[in-house]
Parts: sequence; structure tokens; C-alpha cells
Amino acid sequence: MKRQVFQFPWRSRNDIRHDVDEELQFHIESRERALVATGMSATEAHATALREFGDVDDARQYMRSIDGSIENTRRRKDYFNDLAQDLRYAFRSLRATPTFTIIAILTLAIGIGANTAIFSVVHSVLQKPLPFSHAERLVRVWSANASADLLKASVSAVDLDDWRAQRQQIEDIGGWWYSEGASGTDLIGHGAPQRVSTAFVSPGFFTTLQTGAIIGRLPREEEMVRGGDDRVVVLSFGYWQRNFGGDTTIVGTRLTLNGEPFRVIGVMPASFAFPATGVEAYVPFSTIPDAATPRIRPVRIMDVVARLKANVSIDQARAEMSVITKRLAAQYPQDAAWGGVTLMPLQEAITGSVQEALFVLLGAVTFVLLMACVNVASLTLARSAARERELAIRVSIGATGGRLFRQLITESLVLSVIGGMAGYVVALFGTRGLVQLSAGQLPRSEEVHLDSSVLLFVLGVSLLSGLLFGLAPAIRTMSVNLQGMLRASGRTSTRAAGTFRNALVVIQVAFAVVLSVGSGLMTRSFNQLLQVNAGFKPDHLLAVNFTINTDRHGDTTWQHYYSDVIAHVRAVPGVAQAGAAQYAPFRGMGERNAFLPPGFVVRPGEEMPQVPTQRVSDGYFRTIGTPVLRGREFLATDRVGAPFVIVVNEAFAKKYFAGADPLGKAVAIGGRVSAQIVGVVGDIRQSSIADEAQPLMYLSNLQNGRVKVTLVSRTSSDPLKMVNSIRNAIWAVDRDQTITSIFTFDDVMNESLARPRMIAVLFSAFGVVGIVLGVLGIYGVLAFLVAQRKREIGVRIALGAHGSRVMLMVMQRGLLLASVGVVAGITVALILSQFVKAILYGVTPTDPSTYGAVVLLFVVVAALATLIPARRAARVDPLVAMQGE
Repeated sequence: MKRQVFQFPWRSRNDIRHDVDEELQFHIESRERALVATGMSATEAHATALREFGDVDDARQYMRSIDGSIENTRRRKDYFNDLAQDLRYAFRSLRATPTFTIIAILTLAIGIGANTAIFSVVHSVLQKPLPFSHAERLVRVWSANASADLLKASVSAVDLDDWRAQRQQIEDIGGWWYSEGASGTDLIGHGAPQRVSTAFVSPGFFTTLQTGAIIGRLPREEEMVRGGDDRVVVLSFGYWQRNFGGDTTIVGTRLTLNGEPFRVIGVMPASFAFPATGVEAYVPFSTIPDAATPRIRPVRIMDVVARLKANVSIDQARAEMSVITKRLAAQYPQDAAWGGVTLMPLQEAITGSVQEALFVLLGAVTFVLLMACVNVASLTLARSAARERELAIRVSIGATGGRLFRQLITESLVLSVIGGMAGYVVALFGTRGLVQLSAGQLPRSEEVHLDSSVLLFVLGVSLLSGLLFGLAPAIRTMSVNLQGMLRASGRTSTRAAGTFRNALVVIQVAFAVVLSVGSGLMTRSFNQLLQVNAGFKPDHLLAVNFTINTDRHGDTTWQHYYSDVIAHVRAVPGVAQAGAAQYAPFRGMGERNAFLPPGFVVRPGEEMPQVPTQRVSDGYFRTIGTPVLRGREFLATDRVGAPFVIVVNEAFAKKYFAGADPLGKAVAIGGRVSAQIVGVVGDIRQSSIADEAQPLMYLSNLQNGRVKVTLVSRTSSDPLKMVNSIRNAIWAVDRDQTITSIFTFDDVMNESLARPRMIAVLFSAFGVVGIVLGVLGIYGVLAFLVAQRKREIGVRIALGAHGSRVMLMVMQRGLLLASVGVVAGITVALILSQFVKAILYGVTPTDPSTYGAVVLLFVVVAALATLIPARRAARVDPLVAMQGE
């Protein structure tokens, strides 16, 4: 039997239950009638029919289940058939309007691509877990001296040993000493002598990080302490590949490092790039002789990492470490002021310096995406208005509102997915550009790439964008009386769409203003940095970094070699001046030394003041262009045996002599050695261009020397063309001298400015995109307005309205929209500007000149954007306009 002659396309659960109940009732009643016809009573017939049928409830459940399954299958089939039809129609529709399609795809590509590029950096740098087992349990640990405002100071090797011995809540703890261009070993016997960038590590370093060797093994505890077999070395994966071709037989062989044989025991995996990507070898800290770095508590040069035990919080570990440090402070006079400790999650310690900047960029680029969506929504709305007659015809032949809504959303999603694919291509190049623009100043930059998480981000952003710019126009289209519009020849929808279209323009302008304010603040901040006096003249300065080998040149006589090298370089044709320092600006501060100024009294429980100390040669300040404000700089005669003298910077003189002339005054270095101040030099921004100059003390490297040397030459021509000549002059004194690095001071300046430059460039790009999209939004709405009101404008002109009045009417409309958007944008910018305060230099977040310039800019561009549609309106021919209607 056929249950129904007609049924609706889809049945609900209630419909299925009702149909099944009706069918069961029909069968039972049919059997009852047949039994009654044989002479059985109605009661007996009903009972017999039920008995013959069996379990009615079981049959009912079974039939409902079967019908529900059939209905679901049919729904899925119908849905996918409709989806395929919608997709085919969407592609045909987009092909039919190539100008709209291309503009929309390019707009989305910029918005999605920029967001994807920034997200890939944020994800890789800030969110991706560190490549260590249970990385969330790793923390950085620093010594803290509150009285000297040193909360993140390096740790002495002796204190670290005590920390490790007394720990309870910490699974393991270890340390390292590594300084780019400073910590290294000289390798000989494998081709030309070379400087190997080396991290000197303590017991607990590898066990804390819990990363095994890819071949060989890691050093055992007894191989990392003095008295043990500590002449062992572990190679980084990159160095193993570059210098030994990935030869697995390297394990067990011996390398001559600093004149001593070291046994290669292992190679780290490629993913291990700690504490820095530049590390090429790991050597026990115990191999550093006391003559170079004494193992005493005041010598604090180690960085420390610890692994918490499972279920131990960082607060619990901090409390335990505080107890240990206070115990050591009470036990050892050298630690009296070092009773504090600072702990921070390792990932935060690595990326904390860029976290705020990256999140600000992510917020800014989100505005770019929102602007792109608003722009495409405006385009879609205009396109929908042009298609209203087509949609009205579809409604008139039976299409439902829901079916049209789904079709319009499908078109938007297809467009957004295509835009997302184009955006992915933009992100490929954008991500590489960001990494290059950061110039090595972005932590974990080697891990930045477009992985599966980024692909999911692209897909999610694309679909969300499609909904954002497609939903509102689709809803507005459905709210229009399409059949009434068809009868009215298409003239009824213009006013209904006007308010929504105007709102989109206001939003576009507001977003553009926010981006422009951000761009203005970042640009002004960067320009302020460019105006900073770094304390030296970087042009024509070439630096050669190397470390003197005391095995070849003697522990007490290497200063002669130091002087000879400088003399040879000064004699090179094209070298105007030459000198040397321990660290170039922005490449290191130097070790901190305690001292006693005249009349300074150390109170109980306090330590002597400490300042970073640089060892420099005679002529260094003259070479780099740092002015000598009072007195003199070092002379070649300031060497061992001569009176001990020092030079200080202006910040030192201001802080410790309170305006008095420090020349001729004596300070006690370490509280014991008296040194006379013979000169005061201008402040050099030694740590970074953005940090104020700190008090610095300079010693003559010939009186109190260090073997790390940064030899600086001022050349009369391009410094890079002098590299070979200067290198040959060094090798003329010692052919086996390894060169760590060669760079110009212009490179140093560029590196210091890399991060603020990257932010300024990106914000400027976002600001330009915002202005362009804002102008297009104003122009588009006015052009559409003129086209839709062409007949009205023609009537006005025919009745005597002057062209200038028509122009003024159109321009007023555009300027009003721009004004509302500017006011809204300035308000939002003032609220959000506090989030960029931390990354600004020399500029307040509410800088009046920046806000004023942005307002003026948008008044000008809004006027220009309204000019073309206004002139077009003024030139409307009334007769042509009437005939067109």
C-alpha cells in the first residue's frame, strides 16, 4: 500500500512518528474489519488483530528507525546535490563579474595574507612549545640583589653548585656561559685554524633540558667537574654537518681545542639550538682555568636553567630558592647582598622582549582583515543591489528566501576560500620578509614557517571572513521586497540599502584612522630612535673580533702581541685610525666590577657599587668618534708597571660625583686597588640604541687585560673593501690567529634598529592599506549614490540647480561620512593606544601632533575621494538621465 500520495521534501521527527503511527493503525484496523466480517465481535477482532500483529511497540520503534535513516540519507543527498548546484552557480556568477571578483580576491588576499604572516610569527615564537620534554616545567633562574636593583643577574659557578646540592622542589638545575663572539675555542689540526663558537656548560645542563644526543652520548657527571676526565666536547648538529660532513665516526676522535686534545663524545640533534642558534660546540665549564675566570662567588657570569619536579609550581620553587639564597647570603660574606632570586618560565624568558610588540602587530593586522571584510561587504552589497532583479525573478518562479540566502552565503564562502588561497601565497613571502626584516633580533626565528597550525588558521580565517562580509549583505537582500521591487522596475531598494552602505563606509574610515594613528606613532618613535646620539660615529668603522691564545702568546706576555696587532693594522694603507675594545657597542656590556668612590661608605649587609667595565686600547675613543669631555683617553704608556688609571663615562661622573669634577680622583677597584680617573668620555649606548647610557668604567687592556678583542679600524674608503688587508695584517703577526667575526659598525646600528624598524615598516604598510581602503569606500558609496540618483540629479539640474551646488551636495555627503568615521576612529585609537606604550620611544601614546596629522590627512583624502563622484554628478545631462529612465 502507498502511505502517501504527496509528501513535503523533508520530514521532521514528528512527521515520521505521526506517519508510522498512522500506518500501524491502518494495518491493525484493516485486520479488525476483516475479522469482524467473518462474524467475530469487535472486541475479539481487536484482540486477535493485536495478537496476530505481534509486538506493536517494537514494530513502531523499528519503523521509526528505518524511516529516520532513509530520511537522513535523502537529506544528505539533497544537501550535497544543492551544495554542488550552489557551488557551480557561485563560480559562474563570479566569472560573470570579473572586475568585482578580482578586486575582492586581492583585497582578501592582502587581509588574510598579512594576518597569516603575523600569526605564523606569533605562533612559532610565542605559542609553539619549546623543543624539550615537558618544556612547561623549565624555568630561568637569576641571582637578585635588590639593593643594587639587579633582579636578573648572572650566577657564580660556586653558588650554582650550592643551589644544585640543596634543591628539593627542583628536579635538576644547570648553567652555561655563552656570549656571541666572545665564548669560543680555537680549533687547529682540521684545515685552517678556526674559532668554534662554544657554550661552556655545568653539570645539570643536559639533564635539565632532557635532550639526548643524536649520535654518541652526553657527558657524565664526573666528566663535567674539575679532577675528572672533563676534556670532552659535544658538537651541534649544524657544525657537525658543515665541518665534518655528517661523519658518524667523528665520535671518539680527538679535536685540538685551545691547544689541548678534547674527545668528541656526541652530536646534538638538529632541533637543539640552545642557548642560541650560533652555538657550535658544548664544553664543560670546568675546563676554563682560574686565570681566565676564577671560580669565586663574586664572579657571576653563568646563565641558569632549572626543571621543576612534576606537580611543583613555580611559586613553590621560588620559595625554596629564596630560602637557599638567603642561607648562602648569611653564610658567605661575598653573597651578603645576594639573598634574592628571580624565576621565570623559560619560554617567557626567551620571548618576553618581543611579546608585547608581536601582540600589538597581531592586533593591528586584525584591523587590516576587518577593513578588507568591510570593503568586500560593501562591494558585495553593491553587487547584490545590481542583482536584485535577478533574485526577484528567482523568487517569482518558486525559490524560497532560505534557498537564496544559502546561495549568497555560498558565493561569499567560495570567494573567501579563493582569497584565502591567494592570502597563503602572500603569507609565504610575507613570513620570509618578516624574518629578514627582523635581522636576527627575533627569538626562535629559525622556527618560523607555515605549518599545519597555520594552514588551519588560514582556513578558519577564510571561512570567518566569508561569513563576515557575506552575512550582512545576504540578510539585507532577503529583507528587500524582491517581488515588489520587480513590479517597481528596480527603483525601490536604493534608499533601503543606503543606511547600511553608509555604515560600512564609516566603519572603514574608523578602522583606517586607527591604523593610521598606529602608523604615525610607530614612525615617529622610529624617527626618534634615528635621532639618538649613540655616542660614536658608525660610518667607515670595521670591526674584527678575535680571542688571543695565551698558550701561544703567554699568560703574562700576550699584551705585547695585542699591541703589535694594533700597530700592524694602523700601518695598513687606507686605515686612518685603529683601536680595540673588549665589546663593540650593542655586542656586550663587559663584566661588572665593584668599586669604592671617594667618601663612599658601605653599610652592613650591602655591597660596594658595581658597574660594567670595558677593557680598551689607546686611541679607541678617537677611532670610534666618542668625544673626550675632560682629561684624556688611554695612552700606549698606560700599561703594567705604570700608575693604574681609569676612564669613566659621563653617566658615571654624574651618578657617583654629583656634578663635581672627577678628574684626578681615585676610586678603589674591588675595594683594594686604587685607580686614578684620568678622563671622562661621552656616553656610549652600549646595550642598545633604545636604552639610556649606563655608568661605565674603562680600563686599559695593557694594565688589566682580557683576551677577547674587538679591533676597530676607521677606514678612508668602503670598510668592507679593507677586510683582506686588515686580516692579513693580523696574520702577519700570528698566522694561526683565528677570526671570530668581521662586521661594520653600520651593521651594528642596523641590528639595533631592526626590531623597531620592522614594527614601523609594518604599521606604515597597514596604515597605507587602511587609507586606500577608506578612500575606496568613500568613493564607492558616492559613485553608487550618483549612479542610483542620476534621474533625481537630472531633475534638479533641469529645474535650475547649478553644477557647483550639486557638487557641494555630493561632497557634503562624503565628508559627513568621513567625519563620523574619523571621530569614531580617533576615539578607538585613544583607547587602544595604551597597549603600544611599551614599544614606543620618545613619543607618548596620545601624541597630539600625530592625531592632528591623521585628522588632517583624512580630511584631505576624503575631499579627494568625493571630488570625482561630485564632478560626475555636476555633469549629468538632464535629458540623457530622463531618457535613461
